[in-house]
Amino acid sequence: MLKSNMSHSQLDFDFQQIIEGSLDTNIILDNRIVVYANKACINLLGLKQKENIIGKNFDQFLHPDFHSICRQRLKRVIGYKEHAPVMEQKMIRMDGRIIDVEIMAIPYMHRNNKLMAQIVIRDITEAKKTQQLIMQKEKLSVIGELASGIVHDIRNPITSIKGFLQLLNTEFSNNRYFNIIHSEITQIEHIANELLYLAKPKETDFKVELLAEIIEESLALFGTEAFKRKINIYFKPEKYRALFVRGDKVQLKQVFVNLIKNAIEAIDKKGTIYIKIDYDATNIFASIVDNGIGIPADKIHKIGQSFFTDKTEGTGLGLMVTHHIITNHNGKIIVDSKEGIGTTFTIQLPIANIK
Repeated sequence: MLKSNMSHSQLDFDFQQIIEGSLDTNIILDNRIVVYANKACINLLGLKQKENIIGKNFDQFLHPDFHSICRQRLKRVIGYKEHAPVMEQKMIRMDGRIIDVEIMAIPYMHRNNKLMAQIVIRDITEAKKTQQLIMQKEKLSVIGELASGIVHDIRNPITSIKGFLQLLNTEFSNNRYFNIIHSEITQIEHIANELLYLAKPKETDFKVELLAEIIEESLALFGTEAFKRKINIYFKPEKYRALFVRGDKVQLKQVFVNLIKNAIEAIDKKGTIYIKIDYDATNIFASIVDNGIGIPADKIHKIGQSFFTDKTEGTGLGLMVTHHIITNHNGKIIVDSKEGIGTTFTIQLPIANIK
């Protein structure tokens, strides 16, 4: 083993070079003005160069919700030479994207004997996303266990009720209440089936499938409903006959049935739904665009969470199952919505190359 001839006390470390190569963002503040930033800061905030932040007020890159607490923390760092412990905050990148970070601050004595604040920042955006996914999976696991028992208790009496209801229909034909009762029981059965999917998901049968054909078959279920509501649905399957995905046809059909149903229900009076398909070298993007009531901005991030819905009579199970299926297909769901204008749900799936 090689040994150094120099003791640690004899070594002259270039600490600025060490900080410059750090994976964590390091910033020096003088009265909240950035006077130094290392290379990691460029990646964190999406800067073109360090000059984009040097001489700027730190508040410009900090989310407004944290301006006050940051000011208090820095006051203690400078005024009392205290360390401000790690705290979760949010910052704003140059492109406007908000990221989750951990921030700590410590006193820094400049060579001219001026006390400044050293800010150490670590990006935890992906870590938080992973944590949320784990929590969501744990919720689904608990829901699945509960659902298994609930579905068993619900389906048996429903089968008996439907059987006796058919007998009553033959005895009292043209009864105006029959269709209402039958419709409500069918709705209960539909909810039970969605719960059953969460409790015991079916084995996936992955095959190469024509995506346009899956969407076309899904649309066929809504012809009457769309006509009654005076909703025009536009889709040109012939344009997409060469685009294939690898997946379970039954499950993917369930996804598009859920999304088309939601699009129809989001439109109050008359309206239009466009279904479009796009693609790049690796993925296919199927978009369902409606001009309905839209989704509030503060609720978009909750879509797909356990039992979340913005419908008065909804359960949230449809979108939860949809998210579950698309995740199992190595895909993504992208939602873009504006209140009063409409919503676009885009399904991203890996493209299947046919040789």
